[in-house]
Amino acid sequence: MPTDVTEIAPDIFRIATFRDGARLAFCQFLIRDDQPLLFHTGARALFDDTLPAVRSLVDPAKLRYISWSHLESDECGAMNDFLAAAPNAEPVHSPLGQRLGAGDFFDKPVQAVGEDEALNLGTKKLRFLSTPHVPHSWDAIMVYEETTGTLFTSDLFTTLGQTAAVTDHDVVGPALVMLEQSPDYLPIGPRTAGVFERLEALQPKVLAGHHSPAYFGDAVQALRDLKGEMFRKVGLAV
Repeated sequence: MPTDVTEIAPDIFRIATFRDGARLAFCQFLIRDDQPLLFHTGARALFDDTLPAVRSLVDPAKLRYISWSHLESDECGAMNDFLAAAPNAEPVHSPLGQRLGAGDFFDKPVQAVGEDEALNLGTKKLRFLSTPHVPHSWDAIMVYEETTGTLFTSDLFTTLGQTAAVTDHDVVGPALVMLEQSPDYLPIGPRTAGVFERLEALQPKVLAGHHSPAYFGDAVQALRDLKGEMFRKVGLAV
């Protein structure tokens, strides 16, 4: 399927490639600014689809930063391919992500961005938030673009099948279908509720997911509802 490029907020672009075999869209996000940043690279198999989409928005050589939520092939598998195409770019992640060995996989050292620290891209500011095991993996982070209210939610709200690029319809119901099929996809730990509460407190306007349409409805309520359903399914109170 062709790669689709959609502007989901001013100078924030969703680059989505649907794969029938996985029944998923894989979404990378390009923030176009004085210091452009790519959030997610996609797997190496997607590089030949993703690079031309990035090139349609910015010269890859001008990419300044590349980041990802957690160390997983579909989030950062094409990192070294992008570093070769973007010689000025640096991988950026949390201090924990840096320590847990991301540097052993990438051709450049990982720059650590501190907890709740905002990376200044020019007109946009990208705040880094540690979200351990949300959606999954100890090193998980989410990033929040403050000027547009865009929260990059990684694998939360994963939706099976091909969808529209943007929606204001229910995103919780489709995410629960994924959890029915893969109950361990979004684990619950002692900090899960607190992480969700922190995300809700941001009052995001857009939820930009790795495997879901960009959501323009009531983002805070969607986060609350997903949290409540996750806890209900395992018989726990929030």
